[in-house]
Amino acid sequence: MNRNRDKILIDFLAVQHEQAMALAADSDILRLLPLSGPASDRYLADFRCRGLIQNDAGQIVEHNQFVVGIWFPGDYLRRSDMTCIVTYLGPAPRPWHPNVRAPYMCLTIRPGTPLIDILYGCYELFTWHLYDTADNGLNHEAAQWARHQDPSWFPIDRRPLRRRNLVLKVEPVKGESEQ
Repeated sequence: MNRNRDKILIDFLAVQHEQAMALAADSDILRLLPLSGPASDRYLADFRCRGLIQNDAGQIVEHNQFVVGIWFPGDYLRRSDMTCIVTYLGPAPRPWHPNVRAPYMCLTIRPGTPLIDILYGCYELFTWHLYDTADNGLNHEAAQWARHQDPSWFPIDRRPLRRRNLVLKVEPVKGESEQ
């Protein structure tokens, strides 16, 4: 990361790093790798979740790994260009979703969108928690295919990205002789 950038951006990136690493620590699905330290402007996000791909035979099948690169350019707090912020990297060459046409992903990213919002957005696309077929999106074939599917099939993976914390209270049970 270039340390000549403005302090506001560096502070923003440090907060994003802290929040995103906490999310990854609380997730069974997300592995997050910052590429340049605690105020990183680049990340690899590895989602180990069930989603869909188009295989070499043209069939739509389930797949369990999706990796994206995330880059915050120096002017990210003033403008955003989703075509260069989030990039689908693999390992399957053809992820199957109306908003994904590798390497491009269509997410709502405004200037200053938090990293955890981007991570949740990617997860929701890969698992089909979020999809709209009103238009054809980036992947026209996937949008058309989705219109002909039983909506109860979606989402493909229903696990939450952040592991739910359970608070269990265990109390001893009085035996019959103690009552």
